[in-house]
Amino acid sequence: MNAATHLPDETLNTVLQHYNIGALVRAWPAANGIENQNYFVQTHSKQSSAHGPLEVRQEYVLTVLQQPSYAPDHYDPLMLTLSAAGLPVAEPLPTTTGERRSELDGRPAMLQRRLPGSHVFNPTTNQLSAVGRFLGRMHRACAGAELQLPNHPRDLSWVNTQAAAIKSYLGYDDQLLLDQSIESVTSLLGRRDVKSLPQGTLHADLFRDNVLFNEDGLSGVLDFHHASSGTLMFDLAVTANDWCTDASGELDPDRTLTLLRAYNEIRPLTEQEIWFFSGFALFAALTFWLSREIVLVPDPTGQSTPPVRTKNPKEFRNVVEHHLRRTFYIDRRHLQL
Repeated sequence: MNAATHLPDETLNTVLQHYNIGALVRAWPAANGIENQNYFVQTHSKQSSAHGPLEVRQEYVLTVLQQPSYAPDHYDPLMLTLSAAGLPVAEPLPTTTGERRSELDGRPAMLQRRLPGSHVFNPTTNQLSAVGRFLGRMHRACAGAELQLPNHPRDLSWVNTQAAAIKSYLGYDDQLLLDQSIESVTSLLGRRDVKSLPQGTLHADLFRDNVLFNEDGLSGVLDFHHASSGTLMFDLAVTANDWCTDASGELDPDRTLTLLRAYNEIRPLTEQEIWFFSGFALFAALTFWLSREIVLVPDPTGQSTPPVRTKNPKEFRNVVEHHLRRTFYIDRRHLQL
């Protein structure tokens, strides 16, 4: 996303007047986020109590959507479904007219309550288990809902298109790695038994910077703008690639089994899912390597583009390399407590 800038109070008040949340106290840009602009907003209101009027302060997150969600028409129903299932998410708040979108500088905006907690970057065993359980609960909660989200856009066609756009900017070794990984993923996705794997609603971006923890455990999950339909194992692989890799990009066996074991408690994995986990870990890593490389490619028209926050593509290039070197074998017996 473009770096979030300070918003004048009059601009914020124009947006907040559409919500019944009290008066603005202060607002400040959120540090995290790549694709959208996020601001923390604090308000205060007066409430009656036995001891007289009581001032209540609340915090919210105002998101200005720079890029549309993968499934914009289904975003709100998804968030309401997850909230109704008791999952720690924040659905968009309704305006005074009942809509869940407002507008800021010509862009759609939404307001959500700020979830408690902070991000972790060296998760404990308990935190890994909590993430696995959340993902299992999410997949189960969405299974019975008529959400009908569109397919995840990062399919094999997307992979080939992005690869063609970046390949000439890569060194020889990386070009070779890219070719080998695409060949492996093409073989994987062309299998009939892979096409029959369980499908459902994906978060598709369950990275550490989208999960909050406090002293009570997992307290919030953020950023469902990549939510879509697809193979559930892809979602688990995306998560493992971020939460369970070491500094070199290799999956740590203990961390990975901890995540999978907790997920399996909630939604038992099939034998085929377990067998193809390693292949989907490569597929997931490849999509994020490509997505990080493509934003570094110069505009072919020669036009300058606004500076954007980017993440290091080498991180996922290394994950891809490790997945190509060896298969991550899982014995079902290791998933039992």
